[in-house]
Amino acid sequence: MRLSVLIVNYNVKAFLDQCLRSVRSASRGLDVEVLVVDNASTDGSAEWITANFPEVRWIASPTNLGFGRANNLALREATGDVVLYLNPDTVVPEDNFATALAYLAEHPEVGSLGCRMIDGTGAFLPESKRGLPTPRVALYRLLGLSALAPKSPRLARYYLGHLPEDQNAEVDVHCGAWMMVRKPILDQLGAFDEAFFMYGEDIDLSYRIQQAGFANHYLASAPIIHYKGESTKHASWKYVHSFHEAMAIFARKHFAGRAASFSALIRLGIYAKASAALIQRVLVLVVPALVELGFGFLLAEAVTDYWERSHRYVEGGAYPVAYRQWVLPAYTLTWFAVYYASGGARGTLRRWVSSGLLATLALLVGYALLPMEWRFSRALVLLSSLLFAASSLMARAARLAVQLGNRSLLRSGTANLGRSGDPVGPDANPSDYDLPWNELTFAALATFRPALIALHPGGELRYRDAINLMIALRDQGIRFRMVYPEWSLGSDDRRSASDLSVAELDKPAVRRSRHLFHLSLCALFVLFSPVALLFPQGRFLLSNLGDVLRGAKAWVGYTGDGSGLSPIKPGVVPHVPSSGNPEWDRAADRRYANRWHVDLDIYALLRRPPMP
Repeated sequence: MRLSVLIVNYNVKAFLDQCLRSVRSASRGLDVEVLVVDNASTDGSAEWITANFPEVRWIASPTNLGFGRANNLALREATGDVVLYLNPDTVVPEDNFATALAYLAEHPEVGSLGCRMIDGTGAFLPESKRGLPTPRVALYRLLGLSALAPKSPRLARYYLGHLPEDQNAEVDVHCGAWMMVRKPILDQLGAFDEAFFMYGEDIDLSYRIQQAGFANHYLASAPIIHYKGESTKHASWKYVHSFHEAMAIFARKHFAGRAASFSALIRLGIYAKASAALIQRVLVLVVPALVELGFGFLLAEAVTDYWERSHRYVEGGAYPVAYRQWVLPAYTLTWFAVYYASGGARGTLRRWVSSGLLATLALLVGYALLPMEWRFSRALVLLSSLLFAASSLMARAARLAVQLGNRSLLRSGTANLGRSGDPVGPDANPSDYDLPWNELTFAALATFRPALIALHPGGELRYRDAINLMIALRDQGIRFRMVYPEWSLGSDDRRSASDLSVAELDKPAVRRSRHLFHLSLCALFVLFSPVALLFPQGRFLLSNLGDVLRGAKAWVGYTGDGSGLSPIKPGVVPHVPSSGNPEWDRAADRRYANRWHVDLDIYALLRRPPMP
């Protein structure tokens, strides 16, 4: 059977690249055509994909058609006997297509297939197999009964919890991220209903296939990765509205007599879930941050009392009331605002150091700009900053303790798969991974974070092996990365999917932030010039102050010539010293442009020798 793979892309170039790599591997030995409809992307997807995947039929839409209409556009040009609707933020193993086509050939009663899916952490995605969302099924889920009885065929029917994850079975509804349908059925029933812009199309089509007398089956073998949500990039409340509208359309279409009650239940359930997620996010992120900030303020107030009694007002007296009421809270808010904005709370230990240093420098600059009557003590600024940093460090230690209590870390640390080498982890057991022994190399876990496994598919490591490993190591507190020459991809990356394919220094907002940061450094060097003159590197930096202020130079620049990279001013210092090897220097410059962050420039200025 000829297979037509239909993919809709919208500003996810990096994920689409990965998806097509896996599709290319899964298509070997089969008759497969791939059609990609682009919904007016602006991230350079067209140029990248057409250059690197000439076998793909690229269909450019001048406007965003939505999921259903875009897939229907591709379907009109498809020539296959079987159609696979595939999301761009998926990874299919090498045997996925062959296994699915063989299953359809062996089961002529099956009209469509859904697929077992895992997310970027290896966790099973329950929407891989679903029941029809009737009002009763929706009510059971809304009341929490499905969570109380997750294996009940009746109460947990929304996600068919009674069906094992690893067994093929008949189901009601498929997920449109991977949905394989016989082409004659689509010709008979029509494809996606274009009344749905986003969400609900897959439920509607699955139901219509059942109503036509065909079976929908769940295929547990050859599971795929679905980086859930990366291709839609929805905000929570926008998602709530869109999904509710889709379910309302479905109710009016298929449950006309019960549409009002069905719609009300869906609306209530979705908003309750979104509210719970929002509250959980506040509890997880905001409350710990407030505790951290409050504890830092109490420490700073305590050191103020000490400094007041022991140094400033030994003979009696006190700082003005305004210091404790206004100035010290402002110090606290400023320090933690800069610290959080620069990523110190959730980054590596190195990021904590650089963010704390940047926050302290910002506080000192702000102090120097205050009127004289508000400058109470520079020593208190430094002491308070030190205690703010201590508070943040204790918070990090508390979070690490929770991680160690609730998650298992790989004792051998960070693992890189797909590169040859002898493993050195003393407790490593190759049989645990179901992979060739020479595909594992281990390095030490160097920072406060769960173990990280970097997967390098396409070489020695197959996509199927990577997926099996992720499933075997699920719920271990492990982060996974798919590593390619241009980017690495993972569900927990701080950047969004479309940004992964764009170098940081190619983004105008990042370049503006970098320029403002360098100008702030100019002010800082001027304020502390008496101290800087005492050191050779300080004198060197001050000698270049005029060039930076005029815009002729930046404080930090590329190590090499930066050809082909984001254009920036020549640097007073390089971000790293030259290796003497032009190829290595170009690779280092590419990493700097792709992943620029303020701490890279701070370390370059503090730790690297000046350019000759």
